[in-house]
Amino acid sequence: MRKLLFLLLLGSGLWSGYWVVGSRAIRQGIEDGFTDATAQGLVAEKSGLTVAGFPNRFDVTVEGLRLMDPATGAGIEAPFLQIFAMTWKPWHVIAALAPEQKLALPDQAVTLTSEGLRASFRSRPSTDLPLAAIVFETDRIAALSSAGWTVGAGRSVVSFSADEEVTGAGDAPNTYLFSADLAAITPDPDFMAAVKAVTVPDLPASDLPEVIDSLRAAVFLTFTAPLDRHSGEKRPLLTGVDVSKFVVTWGQLSATAKGLIQADDQGFAAGEITVEVTNWNRLPALLVAAGVVKPEMAPTIARGMQALAAQTDDLSVLTLKLTLAEGRMSFGPFPLGPAPLMIPPSG
Repeated sequence: MRKLLFLLLLGSGLWSGYWVVGSRAIRQGIEDGFTDATAQGLVAEKSGLTVAGFPNRFDVTVEGLRLMDPATGAGIEAPFLQIFAMTWKPWHVIAALAPEQKLALPDQAVTLTSEGLRASFRSRPSTDLPLAAIVFETDRIAALSSAGWTVGAGRSVVSFSADEEVTGAGDAPNTYLFSADLAAITPDPDFMAAVKAVTVPDLPASDLPEVIDSLRAAVFLTFTAPLDRHSGEKRPLLTGVDVSKFVVTWGQLSATAKGLIQADDQGFAAGEITVEVTNWNRLPALLVAAGVVKPEMAPTIARGMQALAAQTDDLSVLTLKLTLAEGRMSFGPFPLGPAPLMIPPSG
């Protein structure tokens, strides 16, 4: 009995010591991070820092967070940021973000409000800390800009994953899956008003609802090197984009995309993505309201879309290919200019 009691006390003491050492290391690491950022000319401020959760968790709370880059004007302000990790798997971190945050951009400020906004980061248990998954999810989110626009969404999940269960085009080395599932997306009201104000001859007035039903995407991204703690030195470059699924549903309008783009011998993006738009006659008004097409060009664009749709059995479906070849790209018959350079000549 005494031996058992001794072992229990010894185990408790060792575990307590582990937690104390770990919590001090976390605190010091965060303090050093703020100090290093300040030394590099950044604004890195906080009003408080606590580490709790004994004995099974490391619960970190940073209060009065303010990070800013004076050179670009980009930054973030939040009343708090909470980070949680279990003591036996510190490579899995969960963060809870404040219901309201302020994002500074070079030309505007954006107030972000949310319900249940949280994120998780998981690496594999290795000294290289290879990325396993990053997940952002929220029950509701809205952004209000000082430039006057606003946008929002309902239940949303966005992830970036290198999990072993990922299969398909992601079988190539250093391939990661980006996925998104957004519901009840609310575009800017002024933009919607502009869409409804557009009139295109021979096309019906826009009947698009105020809310986009859903957006779902699954895209495999291939890099030149794995994403881990050495990424700052190796600087992985994107070499492949495989659009496995992309579906947008907005009332009677829907669009899908699928295809593969890879870096060619010169480093330029090359490949083909097929885009299919159902009830395309809602599209010209959107393009005009977004400033992509001038109002006087809308009838010509609409007639071109109608002619392309007439080549299929279903006149309501428009199919176009985004083609990238020999350093150039085009969307259907419309030239778009130079293709993106994925790998610089230096490699």
